[in-house]
Amino acid sequence: MSALTAATEASVPKAAAAHLRIRQLGKRFGSNTVLRDLALSVEQGEFVSLLGPSGCGKTTLLRLIAGLMLPDTGTITIGDRDLTRTPPHKRNVGVVFQNYALFPHLTVAENVGFGLRNRKMAAAERKRRVAEALELVRMQEFAERSVTVLSGGQQQRIAVARAIVVEPAILLLDEPFSALDRKLRETMQIELRHILRNLGITSIFVTHDQDEALVMSDRIAVMNQGQIEHFGPPGDIYTNPKSLFVLEFVGQSTRLPGKVLQTITGRVEVETPLGHIRAPGSYLPGSRVVVAARPEAITLGEGPAGEFNTIKATLTDIVYLGAKTQLHFHGAAQDEAIQVDVARLPIGGLAPGAELSLRWRIADTMLFPAP
Repeated sequence: MSALTAATEASVPKAAAAHLRIRQLGKRFGSNTVLRDLALSVEQGEFVSLLGPSGCGKTTLLRLIAGLMLPDTGTITIGDRDLTRTPPHKRNVGVVFQNYALFPHLTVAENVGFGLRNRKMAAAERKRRVAEALELVRMQEFAERSVTVLSGGQQQRIAVARAIVVEPAILLLDEPFSALDRKLRETMQIELRHILRNLGITSIFVTHDQDEALVMSDRIAVMNQGQIEHFGPPGDIYTNPKSLFVLEFVGQSTRLPGKVLQTITGRVEVETPLGHIRAPGSYLPGSRVVVAARPEAITLGEGPAGEFNTIKATLTDIVYLGAKTQLHFHGAAQDEAIQVDVARLPIGGLAPGAELSLRWRIADTMLFPAP
């Protein structure tokens, strides 16, 4: 029984030891440093997203792991093998490219079995493995069709089947959903996560879409200027970002500049354009900082002073989004943008121009050094 068959019966447990280990990785293109002393450890069976803006180095890192380019410094180890200088075809790494890179002159089955043919696998075994892979992605009835007649979502499934049929040591995915419409993209995210977790394949996923990374990942590596600023579970990335960049890149937030007045028993009091705001932490008086809160943490009305920050702001817009409604506010100086996400809260009678009290828990207030 192959790993593909066994995967439909039970999930493969995750091992404690790191399966992919990257140390001091560096890459330059001329005078441009793309990666700088980057380190990353990924466990067996883990799904990790590389998240960041264009030019942050995430696709370069993926290509280095695949062997499609070589690093200037550092090492890449998969399992117990140092693959830093190993050619791509000897790494046992599967890749799903952004444009799928299917062969238009081959049938669906021939595309899926291409890697097995290159490995000189016997025809009967190759046919069986291809059938298993197509069944996993629910495309078995398309086996003899040309890939040119398939929809974008179907082509994406075939690209995934071709990558997993060789039972790779690690699977690399380079923004494979970018060409799909939103509804299909969301469906494929859940299906692919289910397939890969059942197979127990260690996967590295490149995306610039924060929602996509939050939905699919066991852990997320948020990259900026060739380095990883925060590596952790989605919940930790969102609720406890390690830097102002991570806060701004992952999710929406209300941010106010300020100056630290004092620190008392683990709480910092900050003077901001909208009044005094308290946050957990410890800073020297006079420090320039940024205080922040997520939109869903803010609600209407005042709260007990010992537990909540309360400010007054002017409502400027009401945006209905189905499951939630966004309320947009400005402070008195009209420079402080505040967003409140409201779910199942009566907002009837509210209109732009109303001055309202807003509150959020001191414990939900985030604090960062000013850039």
